[in-house]
Amino acid sequence: MGIATFRKRNIFLVRERIYEVFQEFFDHIIQGLPSFMVGTFFLLLFLGLGLLLRFVFRKRVAAKADDPLLANFIGRLALILMLIFGGIIFLNQLGLSGAAGGLLAGAGVTAVVLGFAFQDIGENFLSGFFLAFGRPFGVGDIIEIEGFMGKVNSLNLRNTHIRTFDGRDIFIPNSLLIKNPLVNYTRDGLMRHDFVIGLDYGSDVMEATRIIMETLRGIDTIVKSDGLMPFVTIDEFSTSTINLRVHFWINTYDILNSGTVLKSEVMREILNALIRNKFNLPADIVELKIYQEGQPIPVSVRDLDAKTG
Repeated sequence: MGIATFRKRNIFLVRERIYEVFQEFFDHIIQGLPSFMVGTFFLLLFLGLGLLLRFVFRKRVAAKADDPLLANFIGRLALILMLIFGGIIFLNQLGLSGAAGGLLAGAGVTAVVLGFAFQDIGENFLSGFFLAFGRPFGVGDIIEIEGFMGKVNSLNLRNTHIRTFDGRDIFIPNSLLIKNPLVNYTRDGLMRHDFVIGLDYGSDVMEATRIIMETLRGIDTIVKSDGLMPFVTIDEFSTSTINLRVHFWINTYDILNSGTVLKSEVMREILNALIRNKFNLPADIVELKIYQEGQPIPVSVRDLDAKTG
């Protein structure tokens, strides 16, 4: 057998082998095509069912509980569960469930690694579940957690989206909301503010208190109802002033205006009222003592203009 004949024969065998491989591949695809189509059908079916359930839960829960946060969370949870069921059926139809199960059963180390890897995800998911049903806040509430303060926009399976008053979008992991103290400024729509104003020691404190209370009663934007009336207390006797602390309640459903603009308005009105009534609001007074009796005070005066001229 010549070299040329040997080469032709090898090339022919290689071509035959490649043809057999491709033929087996296509045969396998054709044989698995019905299972693939059935699996795809169930996957799309459960996807559509999940979208339908999400829509229904959002409408029904939001209508009955008046809580869009809980409705959105349940809707997302229903969609994810339907996708999981559809994915399991899809893998079963492709014949991958046995291989995947054997792989997970035999890979103990991998299971431990995956457990640590998804620990935060599971923790945040469970935290989101408790937040949705415990409802310490709702959509539109103003909350503060770990130094972040803003309005709640949404709650999903992993984090909570809040928007700060300066326009930043912050996504806080749900586990932080469970583990740390959370401040809800709009839970009942009320919050008390206070500030200190200092009067001269020769001032009539009772008259100043009367003027402050009269000014507060004239401000319609602060809360004035039973048990929520503004009041004034003597805070302390400081070095230079008698400090009065003014207390008043605000409506926190509009905390951006109430907490910033309203407090500034109240302080301005009280300041103007005290000045109109001739009350002195002194600055800090510093008392200088020199412990050298009978000695001249070491003070020198320099003519800067003469020196520079």
